[in-house]
Amino acid sequence: MENLKERFFQGQTFKEYLSTVKENKSQWGNNYNQYEVSPDTKNILSQIKQKFYVLAIAEDWCGDAVRNLPVMAKLVEALPDCELRVIRRDLNLDLMERYAIDGKKKIPTVIFFDSNFKEMAVWIEKPGNAWQLQEKFKNEPDGKERYLEALKEEVTREVLEMLSALTMGK
Repeated sequence: MENLKERFFQGQTFKEYLSTVKENKSQWGNNYNQYEVSPDTKNILSQIKQKFYVLAIAEDWCGDAVRNLPVMAKLVEALPDCELRVIRRDLNLDLMERYAIDGKKKIPTVIFFDSNFKEMAVWIEKPGNAWQLQEKFKNEPDGKERYLEALKEEVTREVLEMLSALTMGK
């Protein structure tokens, strides 16, 4: 627990992380600046009074991180009492081992902690139905854009479900 708390406070805020990004810099900025949390989602998030610390493990070269972490950052910003920090995967491989799936270190890995740094939930890489969405839109003329928009909606849906389960005991 203490190790994760230390790593959290050694991490960068999302805006600090954005300022250090080298790979895909314009995509990171665009994805963050262009994503707006809907008024309905803001309303739901504003009612969550529980304190959360959120630790994201990422690298700037990862497409899933570029697409999904800016959405996660905006959602976390809409929570009344929540802090997000980002640490680099390649500098924290021991921590990545803990969250590996079938031996694979997938990013972004986003860990939600309560106010005592007790791990409450983990969100890894992309929405659960990302592959189905990709298949659904792959042969459409504007398929890539529609897929990317659907991903943002799914990240939002999954985070709302997760937070609901954590705060309402579902």
